Amino acid sequence: MQPDAVKVLIYAVRDRHLLVFDEPDFPAVQLQVPGGTVESGEDIVAAAAREFEEETGFAPRELYSLGVHDYRFEKNGRDYYHQRHYFRCGISERAPATWLHHEMTPFDGGDPIGFRFFWLPIEAASQRLGYGMEALIEYL
Repeated sequence: MQPDAVKVLIYAVRDRHLLVFDEPDFPAVQLQVPGGTVESGEDIVAAAAREFEEETGFAPRELYSLGVHDYRFEKNGRDYYHQRHYFRCGISERAPATWLHHEMTPFDGGDPIGFRFFWLPIEAASQRLGYGMEALIEYL
C-alpha cells in the first residue's frame, strides 16, 4: 500500500531534553516535534534538514536516521497512512530556552503558522507528544 504522504520528524536533543512546540494561535493542536512532508523527488535527509530549518529558524546539526514508522489515523471519516522517517539532531547552542518562530511556507499554502518552541525532558515529552510523534523516542 502506497502512503498518502512521506513525512520526516526530527528529534532535536540537548542535555536530555527534546525540542517540542505548540501553536499559540491554535491551543487545541497537540504538542509536536519539527517535521513535515517530503516533496516529490526530494531526498529524505534533505527534506529533514529543510523542514527543521523552516519550522525552527535553525539549521540542524548532524542528522542521524532513527528509523521509519508507519502511522495510520482517521480524519474526517477517512483513513490515512503516513510513512514517517525519524531523525535525531543537535541544534545550535544559540537556540534559547524558548522562542517563537513563524513557518512562512506551510504545506497547505495558507498563512504563516506561529510556533512556540521549548525544551522538555525526554521522559515528559514521550508522555505529552501528540499525533503519535513519540513512536521512536525510545531510541534517544
